[in-house]
Amino acid sequence: MENSKKLEGVVGGTNDVVKNQFQETAVEVKIAEGLSFNSNHYQNELKTIKELLKEAEIDPFSVIEKPPTILSVDDISFGTLGNFSCITGKPKSKKTFFLSMLIAAALDVDGQFQRIKTEIANTTILHFDTEQSRYHTQKVSKRIIILIGNNQISEKYYKCYCLRPFSPKERTEIIKEAIYNTKGVKLVIIDGIADLIIGYNNEESAINIVNDLMKWTAELNIHIITILHQNKGDNNAKGHLGSIILQKAETVLSVDKDGDISNVTPSHSRDRDIAPISFSVNKDGLPYFVDFTTNSNNNDSKIRHPRDVDKDVHITILNEVFNGKTELLSTDFQRFLKDILAKHSINIGNAAIRDWKTFYERANMIIKENQQSPFKLSANIRVG
Repeated sequence: MENSKKLEGVVGGTNDVVKNQFQETAVEVKIAEGLSFNSNHYQNELKTIKELLKEAEIDPFSVIEKPPTILSVDDISFGTLGNFSCITGKPKSKKTFFLSMLIAAALDVDGQFQRIKTEIANTTILHFDTEQSRYHTQKVSKRIIILIGNNQISEKYYKCYCLRPFSPKERTEIIKEAIYNTKGVKLVIIDGIADLIIGYNNEESAINIVNDLMKWTAELNIHIITILHQNKGDNNAKGHLGSIILQKAETVLSVDKDGDISNVTPSHSRDRDIAPISFSVNKDGLPYFVDFTTNSNNNDSKIRHPRDVDKDVHITILNEVFNGKTELLSTDFQRFLKDILAKHSINIGNAAIRDWKTFYERANMIIKENQQSPFKLSANIRVG
């Protein structure tokens, strides 16, 4: 019996050796013939990257048409195809009411929304609400239809979905399924982009969803409008998600509530800043335009240039900008400066904020060691 087992082991061992030798020989032959699986995989991967590199190359001498505008405010582009934008604001600032006006204006064919217009008529709009119940989501959709005043247009071109019951992953997949398989889509609304990830401050999750937005808009040549809450302590979009969206979005608008009136102002834009918009809500629950207002009762709201402000006020503003911070990169300085100016009822756009930065540099109120260095507050104006 033992001899039989030994013989069986020898035969098995011999078979394994022969098998291994055959496999090694076969691999060697394949490598010699240039047919190695690893080699083929590398060549295919390399070829794919080369193709992507070629697609990514920009020829400065070719003609690249400016992307069509899906929505404009006072004839200034708010959103173009192939990009995404974001509306931010504190809870209950009436962001969704403003969103209703945007959607209705995008569906409007009669030009009844005065300042907000669409330049691509008769396009399908997909509206996803991640926060509200089915009842309240339907209430928003009914408001939009009433604002349009055209049931035929609404039934043909407007689709609304309630995604509250689903998980973040399911919501993302549902949106992807809809936008890739609905004919004629040019505008997509995601009211509650944070509900597509597992947390505002989950960096990996935030990067992935913003990458999805950029991929979807580029591949489908659509525009996506997202809604995001602001931090409680300032007017910045919330968490890592907010920071990444501010970097990548074409336009970011901020909605602030002042009594019965909500003011919409530009936070960031790749094009010209739109003029501020103010709206209120009537007794029937429908938003309507009003003259732009600020919460200031004096003439501060008219200030646009730093020369119009006393030095003591500049010192106060800059100390608030650098509060708790020793240095700031140029982009961060402009962002914080804009927020602080708004608190002082000085509401200006991105182009003007650069003028204020230049003013402070030339006055040596902010300093930096070289062009790449961050800004520091000049010691002679630091308080405390």
